[in-house]
Amino acid sequence: MTGKSRLLARAAFAIFVALSFLYLMLPSLIVVPMSFSRLAYLSFPPTGFSLHWYAGLASNAAWRGAAANSFLIGLPAALIAVALGTAAALAVERGAIRWSMLAIAFIVAPMMLPHVILAIGLYPVMLDLGLLHGYFGAIIGHAVIGLPLVFVSVSAALRNYPPNIELAAMICGADRLRSFLHVTFPMIRMGVLGGGILAFSASFDELMLSLFLTNTGTRTLPRLIWEQLNDFLTPTIAAVATLIFAFSLLLFAALAASGRRAPAMASSPALRADEATAHA
Repeated sequence: MTGKSRLLARAAFAIFVALSFLYLMLPSLIVVPMSFSRLAYLSFPPTGFSLHWYAGLASNAAWRGAAANSFLIGLPAALIAVALGTAAALAVERGAIRWSMLAIAFIVAPMMLPHVILAIGLYPVMLDLGLLHGYFGAIIGHAVIGLPLVFVSVSAALRNYPPNIELAAMICGADRLRSFLHVTFPMIRMGVLGGGILAFSASFDELMLSLFLTNTGTRTLPRLIWEQLNDFLTPTIAAVATLIFAFSLLLFAALAASGRRAPAMASSPALRADEATAHA
C-alpha cells in the first residue's frame, strides 16, 4: 500500500469514527438545548433561553426526593456489587475451582438477560420476603446487574498480574487476608474502582428494575422521568436528562482517569522488584 493509499484509508476511518460518534451522541446532545427553552413544551430548535426549568427542579420536592433515592439505592448496590464481584473474580481467577467457565456464564448472565426478565423474576421473590416497602429490594436488584460489571473489571485486572506475587507474600509468612490486603488489592484496586463506577452508573440509569422494585416513596430519577413522560411533556424532563447526562460523563471521565493510572502503577519500579523477587 502506497503512502497516499494509507493516508486515504486513515482519513476514511477517521470520518467513519466521527460519524459513528455523532450518531451515538446526537440524541443526547439534542436534549441539552431543549432544556433551556422558554416554551412550556418540548421543542427543537428551542425558542429563547431560560433557566426556569432548572430552577423548578431545585424547588420541586418530588425531583429532589427521586435524586436522593437514586443515590440511596445506587451507592449501597455498587458496594454490594464490588464486594461480591471482587470475591467472584478472585475465586475464578485465583481459585482452583472446577467448571470455571460455567461459573463465569452464571455470574455474567444478568449482563446478557433483558432487564425486564430479571425484574419479573425478582418481583415475586421480593414481594414474598416483604422487601418492596423500603429500599432493600431495589438495592438487591440493582446489585444483581452491577455484579457482572465488577466481575469483568476485576478479572481483567487480575490477569495482568501473575499469582506468583501473592505466593511469594504467603511464603514470607503472610496469611491469605494479609496477602490480599497488602499485595493483591493494591494491584487490582483500579479494576475494583472501575467496576464500582460502572455498577453505580448502571444503577443510577436503571429503569426497568426501578419500575418493579420501587414505590412512590423510593422511586428513582429514571422512574419519575417515565411517570412524567406519561403526563407532562415539559422541558423539565429535558433538564433532568441533561443533568443525568452530565453526571454520567463525570463518572466515565473518572473511569477513564482510573484506567490511565493503572498502566503507570503496573510499570512502577516497586512492582517490578516484587515480580522479580516472586520469580526468584
